Order: sequence, then structure tokens, then C-alpha cells
Amino acid sequence: MFLAGVIPGILLAIAYVVAIFLMGRLTPSYVGGRSADEMEWMSPMEIADKTLPTLVLIVAVLGGIYTGWLTPVEAGATGSLLGLIIAVFRKKLTLKTLWHALLETGHITASILFLITAASIYSRMLGLAGLPNELGDLLTDTRLTFFWIMFIYVLLMIFLGTILDTASIILIVVPLFLPLVEPMGLSLVWFGIVTVVGAEIGLLTPPLGISCFVIKATLNDPRISLKDVFIGAFPFALVMLVVLIALIRWPSLSLAILN
Repeated sequence: MFLAGVIPGILLAIAYVVAIFLMGRLTPSYVGGRSADEMEWMSPMEIADKTLPTLVLIVAVLGGIYTGWLTPVEAGATGSLLGLIIAVFRKKLTLKTLWHALLETGHITASILFLITAASIYSRMLGLAGLPNELGDLLTDTRLTFFWIMFIYVLLMIFLGTILDTASIILIVVPLFLPLVEPMGLSLVWFGIVTVVGAEIGLLTPPLGISCFVIKATLNDPRISLKDVFIGAFPFALVMLVVLIALIRWPSLSLAILN
């Protein structure tokens, strides 16, 4: 699954770059108020100063996972430690700022956990009500084609993304559609990648777009409302949807690196 996610991840990154470039050219007010021609270009040293620390973190975290040296949990802890070390070397971290960072992390983590707890309660309520089983039986009885199965699958994930967290979405929809996908001889790795990308769209859609809540809490700027964050994230949700359609249409994009 990690290897299969490399090419879709690169596609998403390229799609984001293209979307930001087009928004900067066509609607500069949407991305900062100035056109690309009015903005000053950074020097190579400035670019390196801003990007190299991030690249080091990415290589350390993902490299540790892909090489098998670190588990995902250990990689997260390693990334946190490296972040602190980089902040110390860049002289951005003092005892006072460290204490504020710890407090802010606690506040953000608590708010996210409350959201996840509420979403988990809601998903359990759906399970107790028997809705997933009823829906699964309905889909099985209708004998839908591949197109309609994937159409309903994506639509359902986007809808659930407005009210549930990613983990709850996956726990609800995968057991419903897996019995429909397996007889078709489709790759379960491909199905897993489609599921992850589809569920992640819900992180950017209201009212329970957890990523948007995290951004709002991190910015801590009264001039920026939660509505502004959701509006700003909307084009990127559309970009993810376009990439998701491409991954469904061409499964080889997810499986090429495995061959």
C-alpha cells in the first residue's frame, strides 16, 4: 500500500501545483491578492533555507518507513524530534517558545480528538442501527456494473466525509463494497488506494473537515474565519476528486510501481 501510494501522491502534488499556478494567474485575489508578475522571486539561498529542512524531515520520515527501519509511529516520533533539532539549530526555539508550542499542540490535539470521538460515536450509532448491513444487502441485490459501483462508492465516501472522520468512513464503506469488488478480479491494493484518496477528500469538506479545523486552530488569526478556510480548501478538494477519477479509470497508475 505504501509503495502503491507513491505515484498517486506524485500525481496529487503535480495537480496541486498546476491548480495553484492557474489560480495565481487567473484569480490572484484568491491566493494572496497579487498576481504572479507583481510578486518578488526568492533567491536560490532563500528557497534552500525554506525548503531543505522540510525535505530533511520528509526523507527521514518516509525513508524510515519505506526502508523498514521505522514503524509509522516511530517515524512520527522521529519527525517530531528532528523538527525540534532543526528549530534549535535555526535559533527559533527557546524555552518560552517550546512551552507555547507544547500548549498549542495540546489544544489542537484535544480539539481533534473531540471531533474524532464524536464521529466514532456517530459511526457506532449507524452500525447499531443496522444501516451498513441494509445498504450492503441493497447493493448486492441490485447487481450493479463496475461504473455504478465505483460511482456510488465515491459519492458515499464524499457524503460521509461531511459528517465523519476518515477512519470511520473506511470502517463503514469498505466492508460494504469489498464483496462487490473482489468477484470482479480487481486489485485490492488499487481498491485500497482509491479508498484512501476518496476518504481524504472528506478532510476538506464541511462541516467536519478535520484538516480545516486544524488549519484554523493553527493560524489563530481572528481575521480568518473557519468559512474562509473551507472556501480556500474547496479547489483542492476538487483537484483530489479529479485525481481520484483518474486513479479509478486507470488502475495501472496505482500498480505500476509494484510491477
